[in-house]
Amino acid sequence: MSKLRKKFEELHFSKKEPLSLLKPLSTLYGSIMRLRREMYNRNILRRERTGCLTISVGNLTYGGTGKTPVVINLADMLSKRGFRIGIIHSGYGSSQHRKKRARRVTDYKEGVELGDEAAELFVRGKDALVYSCRNRIDAIERAIQEGGVNVCILDDAFQYLKIEADINILVVDPLEPFGNEHCLPAGPMREPKDAVKYADLIWFVTHREFKKDPSLEREFLSINNSLKFVYSRLRPDPIIHASDGKTIEPSGIDGVVVTFAGIGRDHRFIEMLRACNIKTSEHISFSDHHRYTMKDIKLINDMAKRHKAKYVITTEKDYLRDTSVMAHIPNLYILRVFLEITDGNDELERLCGSLAQD
Repeated sequence: MSKLRKKFEELHFSKKEPLSLLKPLSTLYGSIMRLRREMYNRNILRRERTGCLTISVGNLTYGGTGKTPVVINLADMLSKRGFRIGIIHSGYGSSQHRKKRARRVTDYKEGVELGDEAAELFVRGKDALVYSCRNRIDAIERAIQEGGVNVCILDDAFQYLKIEADINILVVDPLEPFGNEHCLPAGPMREPKDAVKYADLIWFVTHREFKKDPSLEREFLSINNSLKFVYSRLRPDPIIHASDGKTIEPSGIDGVVVTFAGIGRDHRFIEMLRACNIKTSEHISFSDHHRYTMKDIKLINDMAKRHKAKYVITTEKDYLRDTSVMAHIPNLYILRVFLEITDGNDELERLCGSLAQD
């Protein structure tokens, strides 16, 4: 990640006042996003109903808030209740993003072509069918025709207003829910804060210990008094050796560690390792959805040699982006995480129950 990009990210998620030059642009952007929603609400722009129940999962800020683990958790929960699940991904970050024809993900090695998140959803989504397409309506139609799905989960779709979702879930980091509360480019908000009124459920995801917070809930309820809340925490699974698939508990890491990642807000990755008493000697930060090249691999390997590292650790999402390129990194290990529900499981049960009644 460039130093400039990193600097902007730090400013966006701090309490400091943004650059005054950017404030008018943020006001304009926020107004456009608000007008866009209003045009859909007034049927000036048309929303479409699909042939199955749809759940939109998204966020209000850019960066990694934990949408993918939420989608995986939700798909697993609904599959266990007998639903046939389709996961619809936009293909963002892939070479296929601009193409409008939906493709079903059938191999995790398609991460380069269809996107790292699509590959991760395929690997972790168990019984769900994963489709990748910018045109999500086409993807849903194919999922219904080919797979007989009756519930589609739309990944990163809170701002995708062409489809009238049955349930809208906002994924929020409770430690920095709105950043500096400014829209892009002065802040991290994809649309103004008052868009919370269009959500049905707030799903808090954090990488640290976080207890139920009534004051934070009140802030959301002041915008939308019918909201429900779920609290969850990302926890590490055993770390996987990329070359042979063998696993090691985080407590078993006993040598020099270096790390790299190309994900949104990658400090959470470092902090999660630190919480497992794994300290990294050096970290290389790439931009979100970064497409790795052999030049990058040399940079990573040089870092590992410099520190005589026993472990080179990255995220599952980074690894799946291009497994063939990653094969050139000796001693590569993958941090896989799972989502633990800490509060609000009853709300999810009710949500599943409401779908069963429809």
